[in-house]
Amino acid sequence: MKATIDLDDTLYHRLKVEAARRGRTVREMVAEGIRAVIDTPAFPGSASHEVRAPTWYGSLGSYAAHAERHDLDAMRTSVARGRKKKAR
Repeated sequence: MKATIDLDDTLYHRLKVEAARRGRTVREMVAEGIRAVIDTPAFPGSASHEVRAPTWYGSLGSYAAHAERHDLDAMRTSVARGRKKKAR
């Protein structure tokens, strides 16, 4: 598949020089860089296919573990459900 990307002149020049130094094409270097980003976990210590709650949830982690979504409204709903269960 072909794609058009815009790079600033300095970055493209550096990429071209590095590709030549390694005996590779710019296309190969770009594909390698994209693979590196995609294969790197989004959160340290997690696999790229796993979705984990962000570390900033802190003490709310127990609520986040059972939430289907991790936005603020979903977390408020989950916390409210948890508080109601504990109050019984």
